[in-house]
Amino acid sequence: MRNSLRALGTISHAGLALYKGLKGFEPQDQQSLLEAIVQTPIGPAYPGAFQRWKAALKDAVFLEATTRTPLAIGLGNSSPLENGLTLHHTYGVPYLPGSALKGLLRRAAARFGLSESEKAVLLGEGPDPKQKKPGNAAYLVYWDGWLDPASAQPFQRDVITVHHPDYYSTGGEVWPTDFDDPNPVAFLSVKPGVKFHIPITCPAENAQDWPHKAAEMLQWGLEHLGLGGKTNAGYGYFSDFRITVTERPKSLKEHVEEAERQTREVLSQVKDASALSKIDDYLPKLERLEPAVRRSSLEAIKAHLEAMKRWDTTKSRCQKVQNLLEES
Repeated sequence: MRNSLRALGTISHAGLALYKGLKGFEPQDQQSLLEAIVQTPIGPAYPGAFQRWKAALKDAVFLEATTRTPLAIGLGNSSPLENGLTLHHTYGVPYLPGSALKGLLRRAAARFGLSESEKAVLLGEGPDPKQKKPGNAAYLVYWDGWLDPASAQPFQRDVITVHHPDYYSTGGEVWPTDFDDPNPVAFLSVKPGVKFHIPITCPAENAQDWPHKAAEMLQWGLEHLGLGGKTNAGYGYFSDFRITVTERPKSLKEHVEEAERQTREVLSQVKDASALSKIDDYLPKLERLEPAVRRSSLEAIKAHLEAMKRWDTTKSRCQKVQNLLEES
């Protein structure tokens, strides 16, 4: 494989090239291969995979974020170079691990003054042996952030210059001096202007405000705290944020509540016999709803007419209400 990689002008999978192809190369060959990775666009299979991934997370709140500075995430990963980079195993593109995003959110949460119960929802809580309480996972799911396919060439060559290599390699046994030779180390980083899509989901029903709140806090963390390594040197900061929520279908309960709200508005206007026509105008709208959705509204109309002493099944209005109730 390594011999084949040497002969390639471009690389289709950055992960294979970086973690398998570089090992055993001479320093000058490593520089050439790093340059080849930088110039190579993402593979043709990735855009389709991205669309399938996004479709599978149709209920998620998505935070879109673009790197404002270089991103060096996964520097500690095992690599033939001295610094690694987090890459997708299948597609060889950079991604943002969900665990790293949750860790950043934990740091951001400390700045927002959340209560312990709110932190438990967002981040989970560990066991408490003194009170014999088991821990629990977070109510939210933090998925990996995937690269936007439009960011076709996400890599750039970068350099870390070690000014005192003997001091670091000996664990401090050799003192650093001004006579040491700086040792520039080339590595890959994600260049500025690369967009990622970060989904957050909540399996609990009627709790979609929580993923949105988490996305807002994560946005603050990406902008002010940074993600990955070398944040003190300006790496890992994002900008151009956008939070998108896929519209989900309403539940039966939500449809019923919406119908009941509209019915209350109509009945609040029917104070005497002169306003009964408002019920006549409203009944066709109720008739178009599902029987299970309209039943409680019809019962409210019947109770309102009874309270007004206007419930008479010989009248067409009351007949219609009664017939619709029997169908529900």
